[in-house]
Amino acid sequence: MVSIDIDSSLFWQIGNFLVLLVALNYLLYRPIRGIIKQRAEKMAQLGSDITTSEEGAKAKEAEMEAELASARREGAEIREEMKGDAHGTEREIVDAATAEMEAAVAKVRAEIENEIGSARDELKGQVQTFGQELAQKILGRSLQ
Repeated sequence: MVSIDIDSSLFWQIGNFLVLLVALNYLLYRPIRGIIKQRAEKMAQLGSDITTSEEGAKAKEAEMEAELASARREGAEIREEMKGDAHGTEREIVDAATAEMEAAVAKVRAEIENEIGSARDELKGQVQTFGQELAQKILGRSLQ
C-alpha cells in the first residue's frame, strides 16, 4: 500500500496551489467572466433591439394594410362612379341612336307612301288604257 507522509512539501504544494489559483483568477478567469458578461449584455441588447424592430415592422405592416384597404375602397368607389357615368353615357348614346333610327324609319315610310301614292296615281291613269287593251285582246277586235 501507498503511504502518504505529511511533511513540509505538502504545505509548499498547498501554497503553490493557492498562488496558482489567485494568479489564474486574475489572469484568466476574471477576463473570461468579463467577456462572457459583456457578451450576455450585448445579446440582451440585441434581443431587445430585435423585439423593438419586430414591433415596428408589425406596426408598419398594419399601417400599410390599412392604407391598402383604404385605397381599395377608394378604387371601388371610383370604379362604381365610372360605371354609373358609363351607363348614363350609354343610355344617352342608345337614346340618340334610337331617335335617329326612328327618324330614318319615318322618313323612309314617308318616301314609300309618296312612291305608293304616285304609283297609284300613275296606275289610275293607266287603268283605262289597260282595261281597253285587255278587252281588245279578249274580244279579239278593236273597241273604237
